[in-house]
Amino acid sequence: MSQAVKIRSDVEVSCYAYEGIEAVKKALRAGLECSINDMPVKINLIAPPLYVVTTSTPERQEGIQLLQKAIARIEETIKGLGGSFNVQMAPKVVTALDDAQLASMLERLDLENQDVAGDSDDSEEDAGDENGEEEENDKDNEKEN
Repeated sequence: MSQAVKIRSDVEVSCYAYEGIEAVKKALRAGLECSINDMPVKINLIAPPLYVVTTSTPERQEGIQLLQKAIARIEETIKGLGGSFNVQMAPKVVTALDDAQLASMLERLDLENQDVAGDSDDSEEDAGDENGEEEENDKDNEKEN
């Protein structure tokens, strides 16, 4: 038996109509329903509106066809609900390097989305620290001149 390969496609799915996020969820569920026992379709959020659709199988061609079917179902569903759809990357076999790049991109996006000190408007303590640092830097600059 040959080794399983991972097949991936990147798609943009969005809906600014009344249905909104519910339309996106419904479309993605329609794609997941294309799963078969030995080839599950998985969909993960990269960053709205970008999603990655994957499957693993020893049969490359069948896996690519399955993802094409899932993507077509997602597109049909979201467009029927007034949303938009775009294929960023057509289904293809991915390597360990591609997986590593995706993982590092997801990690970077996660770090960017984490709260940063000073983000909130109601935190006077953080604002005071920032001003204090600036004053110290100004004094240091004056000494150098």
